[in-house]
Amino acid sequence: MDKKFTVVRYFAFGLEILLLFIIQSTPNLIPEVMGGRPLLLIPAALTIAYFEPEIPAMFFGLSCGILLDLGYGDNLGYYTVLLGVICFLLGWIFRDYMVVSFLNATAFSAVIITVLICVNFLFFYVFAGKAEPGMYFLNHYVSKIIYTILCGVILYFVNKGLFRSLLDY
Repeated sequence: MDKKFTVVRYFAFGLEILLLFIIQSTPNLIPEVMGGRPLLLIPAALTIAYFEPEIPAMFFGLSCGILLDLGYGDNLGYYTVLLGVICFLLGWIFRDYMVVSFLNATAFSAVIITVLICVNFLFFYVFAGKAEPGMYFLNHYVSKIIYTILCGVILYFVNKGLFRSLLDY
């Protein structure tokens, strides 16, 4: 079996991750909608994990998590560990038990994105004892969750196209 496109595909995914990190971390490049900006690297890691086997999916999840943790210096290690484990599990689930479809990917992404961002809010805002967590969640985190899920829909089609065009035959 010829594996020449695997390296090219992994390079393309890595380049996409770096580009999304630059876009996400550049101030005022992505407009805020109702106080929140999307976390583009979470849906990027998830959508790559739908198409790749467990180990490469885990490494892409780890790389996205490291970049997220470095970009948001207050929660070092949170996204790295969770995205690594989640992407490994998604690669395994979608390789052995489920079919990758738009509805499956969107449903999984919506649930995972919501849980990741809500748990992050609980650990680093509520448990930290900051003021008025309910209002802060409504004003910043709800729009961040919705915005990230919508970006995940776009990234699903981008990564599906990359995967299919660079598939080994």
